[in-house]
Amino acid sequence: MPTDREAAKAELTAQLQTETAKARQEMLIIRLIWVLAGVTLLISVVLWVGYGGREQYISRSTGYDSTVLLPAWLALAGLLSATAATVLFMIRLMRDALGNIVQKQVRK
Repeated sequence: MPTDREAAKAELTAQLQTETAKARQEMLIIRLIWVLAGVTLLISVVLWVGYGGREQYISRSTGYDSTVLLPAWLALAGLLSATAATVLFMIRLMRDALGNIVQKQVRK
């Protein structure tokens, strides 16, 4: 008959395995968000510099068209997705720290 300590250890081991599987999935999502951020920022820089967005921004005082607005919105989307990826990564880091504490408890 298992003791309470052995049952608790088995439960913590099962929770740790579940958390490890969840961590892999979350890190995949975070990486995809970082790729999205990089791609949108790269596209916005290419459109801004290569397709005349900067020149139009400097030469006009009001009423910008898509050569200025599209790179601006893409840059904003890139910054927002980078912020979201950073926040999610920090949450993942905190969960890993808690997981390490649980793992040490299982070893005892």
